[in-house]
Order: sequence, then structure tokens, then C-alpha cells
Amino acid sequence: MIITGHRGALGTEPENTLRSFRRAAADGCDEIELDLRVSADGELVVMHDPTVDRTTSGSGEVAALTLAELRALDAGRGERIPTWAEVVAAVDVRIQAELKAEAAVPLLAQSLRSDPALAARTLVTSFQPDLLLAIRDLFPEAETGHIFGHTPSAAELITRTRSAGATWSLCTISGLTPETVAALHTAGLQVAAWPVPNPQTLTQAQSLPADAITTDNPHLLHTP
Repeated sequence: MIITGHRGALGTEPENTLRSFRRAAADGCDEIELDLRVSADGELVVMHDPTVDRTTSGSGEVAALTLAELRALDAGRGERIPTWAEVVAAVDVRIQAELKAEAAVPLLAQSLRSDPALAARTLVTSFQPDLLLAIRDLFPEAETGHIFGHTPSAAELITRTRSAGATWSLCTISGLTPETVAALHTAGLQVAAWPVPNPQTLTQAQSLPADAITTDNPHLLHTP
């Protein structure tokens, strides 16, 4: 089972920062999850929200700020908003890259196309099927996953995941059953469960059995 650190180690570190990603890897994560947007001057940056207000010392839309303006902000404990390239260089585990903006699609596709080793360790995800189809159009070799905010029936999961050209269904664990996971596996899809905040929920995910889980608290799961 793949253990994925949500925005790094969100439960203990400033989210989506190099500090958080390094902590997740140190806590035993096989993979880190991050969110991609684009600055006003066309740089691929790591930020969950459309604005910087919640997670930094600044305010304003990510897309309206240059990289220099974004980097001038405190993202928590003195950390700066990282670029995609900086994260790739900082950690050598798998990366789950969630597309948050359409403008991020061609930049990510170009990055993966130019680095086969990076492409091999990157799962591109989104709640938006059109973004998943767009990146597959630009880079057909991309491994992609459809995120579901609420887990529908197995039949709907299979239909929607396939329609998005994805091979992963990333589902809320509260809506998953062993029967649903088995149906997805029979359909040739892999399954990730989220959120998994503690050892008890990890045991539940293992019993499904999910192929991967996403957690804010990798330090609590005692991963090897």
C-alpha cells in the first residue's frame, strides 16, 4: 500500500512547503501530494488555494502575483512557496500532482515529457476530468487519477474514472466498501482512500484493501 503525505505532512508542518514534503518523506511516506497553479509570469508553483490569503503572510490571487511576489511571502515557519522544479529536486519519492488550474496543464506536461524518470514517479490527479483529459492529450504516457469528493456507486466510479482517461479512483474512505474496491480492481482500476488520519483508519483502508491512502499525519501511522 502506498502511503501519501497530503500536501506533505500537513498535520505537523506548513502545507505545500519544502519543509512539509521533506518531513513526509522522513516520516516514511512513499509519495507526497501537492497542488499546482501558475503565477502571473508563467511559473508552475505549489499552492492549494486560488489565493495566498489562508496559508501565507500575503493576500491576493496566485495567478495575479509574479513568482518574485509569491516568493516574498512567508508560507509558514519562514518557508517560501516552492516551484514544481524545486519540489522535484528536493524529494525523490513518488509525487501526486493535483492540477488546480488549467494553465498548469501544458507546463506540467512539458516537464514530464522532458524527464521520463520524473514522469515514472508522478501521478497526475484532479477533481476536474477535463484537466485529466487535457494532460493525457499533451502527454499520453501520463498516469492519472480522478479525485472524488463524495464516493458514488462502484458503477459510477468506473464510468467516470474511465471517461476521464484515468487509471486511479481517489475516493473518500467513508464511502468505500470491500465490494466497491473489488469492483474497481476487476475493472482494472487502482484505488486510493482518503483521508486516513490515524492508525485505526489505516487498518480500515488495509481491510478494503485500497492500493494507496492519503494522510495529513504520516508520523502517526508508523510507516517503515
